[in-house]
Amino acid sequence: MADRSTYRDPTFDEVARREEAEQRAATRAAKRAEYLATRRADPIYRRMRARRIRRLVAAAMSGQC
Repeated sequence: MADRSTYRDPTFDEVARREEAEQRAATRAAKRAEYLATRRADPIYRRMRARRIRRLVAAAMSGQC
């Protein structure tokens, strides 16, 4: 017979694993959102993005896309 003092319920382990995964995902999402917010505020990034959009619109309007 197995020693009951060391038995752990597999459902408890599964719930703990899911909660840890959710916490990691929330932390990752918060860091990503913070990174994107600082990136969007960067004037160099904004100029690069505006140029890219301008080129894509020009290509679409000229029928190249």
